[in-house]
Amino acid sequence: MRVDPGFAAGTPAAGSIAVAPVLARGLAGHRRYTYVAAAAPGELRQAARLFWEEPPPRLLERALAEALATRYAQVYATATPLPADRRVVATLIRFEEADAGAASRAVVAFDAVVTRGGRIERTGRWCATAPIADASGTTRARAFETALGAAVSAFVAERAKGC
Repeated sequence: MRVDPGFAAGTPAAGSIAVAPVLARGLAGHRRYTYVAAAAPGELRQAARLFWEEPPPRLLERALAEALATRYAQVYATATPLPADRRVVATLIRFEEADAGAASRAVVAFDAVVTRGGRIERTGRWCATAPIADASGTTRARAFETALGAAVSAFVAERAKGC
């Protein structure tokens, strides 16, 4: 399934930021679709026939770079450590469907550390959910697109305020 959240264009401020390759915990890093059934809330399961076009950590990395480009003049998303004013290191915690069934929702959560000059400037966790209206792959992908966009937008909004 393909996910491509869009971000409203902003007026980039001077400065640069680098986005390191995103790490992932557990099944959040797998291309296979992950869900939690309401009947077994403590178990992560993987769908037999649903796969992401890109691994979820790559989706988050790309979303962070695209969203930060609305706020910074230069954004680097590469494993190569390029000189930048700030660096974002993120870990994807959740990228799963919760409560599979009638009240399904896409859940996206990540931790991030922002450094400046080798010192930690900000740490935090950002999370968002979006309802999944039906069982189609397209509907599920759009819900994850919405949740990913909301979580990343909240992160970028804090960056814009200097938090």
